[in-house]
This record gives sequence, C-alpha cells and structure tokens, in this order.
Amino acid sequence: MIFLTTLPNQLFDYGVLGIFCGMFALVIIFMGKQFFALHKKNEVRLKEIEDQLLKYVAEDRAAIIETLKDCKEALRNNNRVTEKIIKILEHQNYK
Repeated sequence: MIFLTTLPNQLFDYGVLGIFCGMFALVIIFMGKQFFALHKKNEVRLKEIEDQLLKYVAEDRAAIIETLKDCKEALRNNNRVTEKIIKILEHQNYK
C-alpha cells in the first residue's frame, strides 16, 4: 500500500516523462478492465449461441429422421405397387 502512495511522488520527480508514464499506466489499466469485461460478455454470448446451435441441430436432426422414415415407407409402398404391376403385366402376357 505504501508503494501506491509513494509511486505518484516518484513519478513527479521525473517531470513530464513521469506524468506521461503515470497517465499511460492508468490508460492501460482502464483499457485492460474494459477488455476483460468485453471478453466476459463475449464468453457469455458465445455460450448462448452455442446452446442455440445445439438446440437447432437437435431439432433439425429429429426432423430429418422423421422425413427419412416417411421416405422409407413411401419407397416400400412404391415397391409393393411396382411388384403388383409386374404381376399384372406378366399375367396379361401369358393370356
């Protein structure tokens, strides 16, 4: 604590250069605090975006699986109809 109270006096001993270094240190501290606050804010935002993306992917995956099941059933029905058509055509060729 003594260091913080004697530091400004020591900087004033160096004149304009000391004052400039002190102001520069204050600017660096201020910008550092802003940087860390912004970093924390971006971390939270990134987590929210990641959660939204995972939710979207899960919903999309479920929709794709349902669509594939419907397509699979449609193909089965198509195969049954095609087999019936082939049997009808074969039956007509023998007559």
